[in-house]
Amino acid sequence: MRNDRSASAGLAPLVLDLANKGYRKLLITSTARGEGKSWVTSEAGKALARAEQESVLLIDADQFKPGLHRELNLPLDRGLCEALEEAYLFDITQEDPMQFGIGDWLEILRAQRRTGDLTITESHKSYVVHLVKGAVTQVSSQGDHEHRLGELLTAHGSLTPDQRDTALGVHTESGRPMGEIVTGLGFSTPDDVHEALRSQVGERMVSLLALRMPECRFVETAEAFLPASGGRALEKRETGGFDAATHERLQAYWKGPFLGSQLPSFFTDTPFRHLKVLTAGRKACDLLSPSYLSAFGLLLERVSRMFDVVLVDGPPISRLGPASMLSTLVDGVLLVVRADAAEVPEIRRAADDLLRAGANVLGVVLNGADPVLAMEDSGHGTHHGF
Repeated sequence: MRNDRSASAGLAPLVLDLANKGYRKLLITSTARGEGKSWVTSEAGKALARAEQESVLLIDADQFKPGLHRELNLPLDRGLCEALEEAYLFDITQEDPMQFGIGDWLEILRAQRRTGDLTITESHKSYVVHLVKGAVTQVSSQGDHEHRLGELLTAHGSLTPDQRDTALGVHTESGRPMGEIVTGLGFSTPDDVHEALRSQVGERMVSLLALRMPECRFVETAEAFLPASGGRALEKRETGGFDAATHERLQAYWKGPFLGSQLPSFFTDTPFRHLKVLTAGRKACDLLSPSYLSAFGLLLERVSRMFDVVLVDGPPISRLGPASMLSTLVDGVLLVVRADAAEVPEIRRAADDLLRAGANVLGVVLNGADPVLAMEDSGHGTHHGF
């Protein structure tokens, strides 16, 4: 294995080229132990930091045999596992609510996949954010949810004014949801209602940005698999009221003082001004667990807004390990193999496992030769040859 500076320096332009093409969160993994993935991760980070063009965060997600701290001569202090547990997986309802902003509440409840109502109040304004398994499905404001939905459907041409008034009358008498009424009466289609709900949720989420010192309170529903709608079974279509892409865009603007101050405390400094490391931590955590995996995905989203490049040193590919699941949370995956022991069948097997999981396999790094990234196009993802 050729661990010299000339070889590592060649990694910087490769990773930088990927970052410029939009691949800013990269998982670096291998087909087996001993291929040098931790060395490649650390050397790529140091090379980028030396260039002082990009800020870089390295994350050690190999909970079975962490090695990133050794490559960088760092102590194995509080790291990834502690960050997930202390920033995302604690019971937020038992803490002082005033230390959390709206962004904190939504991100932590999303990580924990909780179901219930988050009530947000400030002065005379009041909103209720309905969540199902952490996903925002509806946002209602003081008493105008049903009327506003009728107005949106009318404005979109999906409902006539007379039909709106009729449906509102039925709603007042029965208390049934407006969307259910207009579809039941044949006034609007489920697709029309779905699009109106998306518009309504988006408008109200944006309006929450204007709140300065809101008070938040979360009440969980009795059964985690039921929505906050009187026990009514939630149709899959209704859960799309607020899509993940919109959520991610707005998350950068919502106030999140708790997470914003907590996460940096887990980063370890290095001799390089533009390079920080999130080590594996003092204890292992199960990244196959839905709660830890969900929290890790949200942590990645947040740190990718703080750093130009995020390199994740993951565990080797294994059918019983989390590498395939982690690969779906990043922009692309690099496979590291030793140049003097590379076996094409093993490389293809590992790549196929990743592709079946939905990963974007960018290529193979040959460790021990000049940095080379190469893979034949298999029709899945985007592959680059360097």
